Amino acid sequence: MIKTMPAFLLLLFFLSGCMTHKTLETDQLSDFRKNIRSEHKEITNLKFQMAPTQVEFNYYLERKPEVGHDKEIFTKTKELALSSDFQKTVIEEQYFKHYSKDDRKYPDMIIRFFGTDKDMIEYEYFASYYGPGFEGEKDRPIDDYKTWYFNDFKSKSVPVAP
Repeated sequence: MIKTMPAFLLLLFFLSGCMTHKTLETDQLSDFRKNIRSEHKEITNLKFQMAPTQVEFNYYLERKPEVGHDKEIFTKTKELALSSDFQKTVIEEQYFKHYSKDDRKYPDMIIRFFGTDKDMIEYEYFASYYGPGFEGEKDRPIDDYKTWYFNDFKSKSVPVAP
């Protein structure tokens, strides 16, 4: 038992490192953060981060998020995520380097809105690079983040009109 303890602790350390979020920083993201916060004073914090299967844009607001009021934030963030500069500097140069070197599986994109309770997501928008199908399926269609969904965690996710 004592001989296997270091191996177990090493495995646990390795697994916990794989599950943590990594902060994303690029010049484009810094400029975007500055601009969106100057246009929307209700944003108290904004985190860009990645994890093994996703890239997240987390907006923390000083008020309860409202879908209609926050649509502009979603639209601008979506445009950022779909830009060729973002795809190159974040997905190609950072995400694939940390999480998907060999198989180059693209992450899901998630735009989340938090209110005054910083631990509770009020709602989110998400998109996948891949179209419908089964994970790991070789002939899975490519959606290229064109189809976005809205999830309020109260009912089934619904597609967002383009």
